[in-house]
Amino acid sequence: TGIVDSHPYAVALLPDGSRVIADAGGNDLLRIAANGSISAIAVLPPQPVEVTPEIAASVGLPDCTIGSSYNFEPVPTDVELGPDGLLYVSLLPGGPEDASLGARGSVYTVDPTTGEVAFLAGGFVTSTNVAVAPDGTVYVAELFGNQISRVVGTGGEPVVSELPNPAA
Repeated sequence: TGIVDSHPYAVALLPDGSRVIADAGGNDLLRIAANGSISAIAVLPPQPVEVTPEIAASVGLPDCTIGSSYNFEPVPTDVELGPDGLLYVSLLPGGPEDASLGARGSVYTVDPTTGEVAFLAGGFVTSTNVAVAPDGTVYVAELFGNQISRVVGTGGEPVVSELPNPAA
């Protein structure tokens, strides 16, 4: 049956006055209407990793797990409203947040009306914050990557700024 786990982490304001909450505990986006009612917009997708021999050895998994996929929880760390009306959500990969299993942080878009979730970009080391410029350019703060990256295609390049542990 699971547990009740909520960790509101970031807030975005929608034009209708409602708020969108990035809930790092529930792995979802919630809408709080002006009247206080709460509804789910979307549950974010799991963050799969293929278990390699190196990963199995590093975390003590048996050999029979090699080649299988492990679904880490998606952990939303920020939500922003883009000029296109979509929500932009940065995600931690839900298990080692450093690069020990690869640069697995990501950014997704979510339609606030339909709840449709789409992958935008990945390859970030601890994506803790996302910003969307008026022209639609997306920037990602990588806490343990020690940089701010600009999204190009489905990845983060080029590095906009190198600095120690940017959280936002």
